Amino acid sequence: MGEARKNKAISESVSWRKTGEEAVLLDLETSEYYSLNDTGTFIWERFAAGRPLSSISEELAAEYGVSAGQAARDAEAFLKDLAALKILNEGDVK
Repeated sequence: MGEARKNKAISESVSWRKTGEEAVLLDLETSEYYSLNDTGTFIWERFAAGRPLSSISEELAAEYGVSAGQAARDAEAFLKDLAALKILNEGDVK
């Protein structure tokens, strides 16, 4: 399971795979898995590829027809939620 790890902010114990329009994340240490909806998958794929939050937010705004400010807040909140779950290394979320 897993895609290439290009973003060092992703915990070493996390593996993931896209299945259809969703992504499934598995924490190999805790055996917990998380399913992301299409919006979460949109953000996750770009973040995992090493894209900066500003770029992800711009693409999110264009894709979903929301303001740039709203997209930035939503993407940042999503990544902070993943950091709280230890999927991301909190200090590395940018």
